[in-house]
Amino acid sequence: METIHTRAVSLLAALSVFLLTTGCKGDVCNTPFGEGGVINLSLPDFAPLLNVGGAVIVTHDNYGFDMGHRGILVRHTSLYEFAAFDCSCPYDRDITLLPIEGWNGAVLECPSCGSRFETEYGNPLDGAATSCPLYQYTTHFDGYYTLEIYN
Repeated sequence: METIHTRAVSLLAALSVFLLTTGCKGDVCNTPFGEGGVINLSLPDFAPLLNVGGAVIVTHDNYGFDMGHRGILVRHTSLYEFAAFDCSCPYDRDITLLPIEGWNGAVLECPSCGSRFETEYGNPLDGAATSCPLYQYTTHFDGYYTLEIYN
């Protein structure tokens, strides 16, 4: 004869398995999925980054290596500061976030789940992926034209 305790343990185990298999794909907040790299801001592809407020999605560094899992959005935030965020949706890292039309890289949106993220700090604005911010890379600017982006 099955006791109430045995039923409760069985129900708890089944619920745990259900939550593990159906939970948000993005339960890996702050996990890097790709590598950074070095970019030369004097190259034409990176010209928007010469001005504060400019933004570019970078897929390859100066040496041809892939950057990020789905590219990295780089934004010039102040005179000597840059922000860099992985363009993978935290809800499903295999989906590439895209800039919203007319927002010059200020907001990224997932074409699959509809989540939106601001690109100054990578915080979610709305959508399915509101539990995780975008993965942020560390940046180092030499004050001239070289920007290093790394985990």
